[in-house]
Amino acid sequence: MIPELCLEERVQQALNAYRPNLYLDGGDVEVLQIDSKGVAHLKMLGACIDCPISLLTMKLGIQRLLKEQFPEITGVHAITEVSLNDLYDRQALLEKSIAR
Repeated sequence: MIPELCLEERVQQALNAYRPNLYLDGGDVEVLQIDSKGVAHLKMLGACIDCPISLLTMKLGIQRLLKEQFPEITGVHAITEVSLNDLYDRQALLEKSIAR
């Protein structure tokens, strides 16, 4: 008998199917937790961190996908913290790629 996956694992599988859309623009998403109220807390990664349309991606893409597939998901909270180190590292990476 195959054990049933918990909600976080099922959400992770659904996001795995959606990830190629994020990868096209250099982004990704990580499931941090799903709280007791059914809110999925996700961390935007890569280019999604400071992309001006990441909120649109979250609301029209990820949130819609999760709410359609999982009635127990009541909402999505995106965390897009950007540290100074992340910005400096991204700038250094960009400069290296331009220099080539």
